[in-house]
Amino acid sequence: MTLVLSLQSLTGQMHQAVERIAREYQLMGLSVVAVCDGKTAGQWYTGLRDFDRNLPVNENTKYRIASISKLVMTTAMMKLCDQKRLDLDEDAGTYLGFPLRNPAHPDRPVTVRMLLLHNGSVNEGSGYDPFLMDTYNNVGNPPSFSELLVPGGKYYTEDMWRKEPPGEFYTYCNANFGLAGTIIEKITGQRFEEFIQQNLFIPLQISGSYIPEGVTDINNLAVIYRMEDGKWTPQTDNFRGVMSSPRDFSGYVPGTNGAVFSPQGGLRISAAELARIMMLHINKGKYNGKRIVSAKSIRMMHREQFVCNTENTDETGVRKGNRGLSIQIIPEPVAGGVLPVGSQMIGHTGSAYGLISDFFLDPKGKYGFIFITNGMADGPHDGPSGSFYTFEEALIRALRENNLLPCKKKKQ
Repeated sequence: MTLVLSLQSLTGQMHQAVERIAREYQLMGLSVVAVCDGKTAGQWYTGLRDFDRNLPVNENTKYRIASISKLVMTTAMMKLCDQKRLDLDEDAGTYLGFPLRNPAHPDRPVTVRMLLLHNGSVNEGSGYDPFLMDTYNNVGNPPSFSELLVPGGKYYTEDMWRKEPPGEFYTYCNANFGLAGTIIEKITGQRFEEFIQQNLFIPLQISGSYIPEGVTDINNLAVIYRMEDGKWTPQTDNFRGVMSSPRDFSGYVPGTNGAVFSPQGGLRISAAELARIMMLHINKGKYNGKRIVSAKSIRMMHREQFVCNTENTDETGVRKGNRGLSIQIIPEPVAGGVLPVGSQMIGHTGSAYGLISDFFLDPKGKYGFIFITNGMADGPHDGPSGSFYTFEEALIRALRENNLLPCKKKKQ
């Protein structure tokens, strides 16, 4: 009885902290999940998922989680490595069916691994936005990536490639993951969304989707906001509970352009469901005792594969760090810092349309946290840690104060 009361008290204290932080940093809505010993240790929700309809965030609220979508996609993609159908060090053009080469370095192949590491010299140049707009507006028959990245293509611009050779410079580029999604389709003959559902979401009992048309509980999808002229203004996913104009994917041919499914940032998923992805990583590819991805593939994702310094990256601020496969490796914490000394946090963040999301775990300690907010009135602002925003640091401190980071594991 004492243990139960203690846990209830702890949960109550954390909930109060989450509500206080949401008020202090003027967050629209907030979901927080802590994972301990490879299992969910607590979930806390506050604020609104829909401001105009006054609908609260709850355990079923889904968000468009932005770039954490990349980590989830790569987790599923590693199954193709397990099946010997994908070689990460193969020339990506071999899979795509067109030459993916930097015109300034035609003899240097861009490998699949480089796409996942953001160091293949593909750049988010001025041709990318028009290409992506035409992709989303014509999902049944989108343009090919060759039209964006091969000289002479309709959307090709010289700034779609960096001057550095492939493999030598880190620059964050969303186009890498549209390419990776297309490679998945080329190998499997399946649409990206179907592949993800069959190989990851169904085994994990996740009801999320990379396209809003695939979200069955659309009424619980959070609207994403920014504060504009003193008013909360919807930026995306403002469906008001109804998918009134679904796009027609019926004519889409797998392998044409996987970006129609937004592998780079379109995943709609709840924080609680996202925690199952974290448990899979903490438990070395298993979920509820069932093998989903090989331990070798999970270790490969987590392993440091590109060391960033001031000369080989343009990444600055709180999102800097060394890189695994779709993984950011947080610099080693120091005494007095926001993270516990000895922790080895890895993961990914998301930021788009006003949403900010975090997915970080310590594989050895078997704990982690997920934060998602669908809007903040001011900011975000870099925190003193150099690795997180100020509101994220406040949430991390609250987890630490409640013995959830690092977590206290149950005695066997």
